[in-house]
Amino acid sequence: MEWISTKVELPCEGERVLLYTPFEVFGDDHSCIGNQEGIRNCTVSVQGEMVPVFTHWMPLPQWPVVPAA
Repeated sequence: MEWISTKVELPCEGERVLLYTPFEVFGDDHSCIGNQEGIRNCTVSVQGEMVPVFTHWMPLPQWPVVPAA
């Protein structure tokens, strides 16, 4: 899987994805799980201009298969 620029494409509505931000709003992680709404609505002030917090996203991996106990 590769990161997809939010300028190129957004995830489907309601799809949960891994989001990346170059800003330290989440500390050193620079990532969180979110969706299209978070990409569209989260902004941060940079030199007095409001810019999107998230610049890239990627689909979440499949859940692991856990054997029944």
